[in-house]
Amino acid sequence: MNAIAIGEQLRTAREARGLTIDYVADETNIAKRYIAAMEDEDFSVFPGEPYIIGFLRNYAEYLGLESASIVQAFRGIRIQEQPVPIQELLRPKRRPIWPLVAVGALAALGVAGFLILRLAPDESADDEPALTRAEPVEHQFDAAVLETRLYPGDTLLVPYSGDVYRLVLTGIDDRVAIETPVGVSRFMLGEEGAIDLDKDNQAELYAFIVDFQKNDESRGAMIRFKAAAALAGELPSAADQGAAEAADSGAASAAAPAVVAAPAGAERPSTQESIIFSGKRSPHPFVVNVTFRNYAMFRHEIDRKDREERYYHKGDQISVTANNSAKLWASNAAACKLTIQASGGQSADVELGAPGEVAVKQIRWSQAEDGTWSLGVYNVN
Repeated sequence: MNAIAIGEQLRTAREARGLTIDYVADETNIAKRYIAAMEDEDFSVFPGEPYIIGFLRNYAEYLGLESASIVQAFRGIRIQEQPVPIQELLRPKRRPIWPLVAVGALAALGVAGFLILRLAPDESADDEPALTRAEPVEHQFDAAVLETRLYPGDTLLVPYSGDVYRLVLTGIDDRVAIETPVGVSRFMLGEEGAIDLDKDNQAELYAFIVDFQKNDESRGAMIRFKAAAALAGELPSAADQGAAEAADSGAASAAAPAVVAAPAGAERPSTQESIIFSGKRSPHPFVVNVTFRNYAMFRHEIDRKDREERYYHKGDQISVTANNSAKLWASNAAACKLTIQASGGQSADVELGAPGEVAVKQIRWSQAEDGTWSLGVYNVN
């Protein structure tokens, strides 16, 4: 099968069955724009390659085609789209130089030792600047809010409850990795994450990833750290700084959710959609049961550690248990039915989104100003 045949095969198979795009969209829960894009081979409209593969497999199986062949053909397109390095195109053809080498061999032997002795020190000196690296920087968290750019190896020292806790930025790839007292946490761009300093299953600090370039450690990552209520109360001038921040944020504070986990007025990377359970004295483990009504690419990350991505079929079911948070990605939101179970036999159903919608949600605990905890669903921006 050649590259052009992907869209033609999908369209031909659909038309041979007398199906319209509207009908297929209703049957498969794939948005019409994605169906048309696959038939036109316009893969730029999809949010990422895993979603393209998932939709192609879903659509091909629905039409009775060999989904593996369709996916293989798509991967062939991606390989062909890779540009040929320009140096390969411009590299001139070289004439044989062995006659010249043979003539100069004797002369070269006579001066080889001299050249090695002269060049060795110079080459070492030339290489040294490329190997040198700026020393890691140590930052102090001494205010309710600290926004700074960190580079791999940089540390943040956080005083709390008579101890000093150490955070280290360990790497930057598609996410920012921060080593905390409870393990390494990885954050996406625009994501806010809770950091537990003393291993009491409660957040004392929040990190919001403002800016970084994927797979480019040289530029570092701009991170905004904000103290939770317990930590803020121990910091000097915390009340004054909190009042100034609230005055600056103005309308943003008024629009913030009723149940928050960060200081009032804090800019959040996600918006609260609904509360599942509220009024709890402390956070506790919860179970996420997912039933797939249709085909979907689905990914979940539990407590910022355990991450799994798979393509699920209609009728598949999975269950995962989380202590603090569960982040969920779905290529076909309506295909996933969620049931959240908590202690005491409580359960609630959650919908991720509309047919064909790519949804990113986070289910996590957050603490209100009165100290009570709520389990909520958040839209991740």
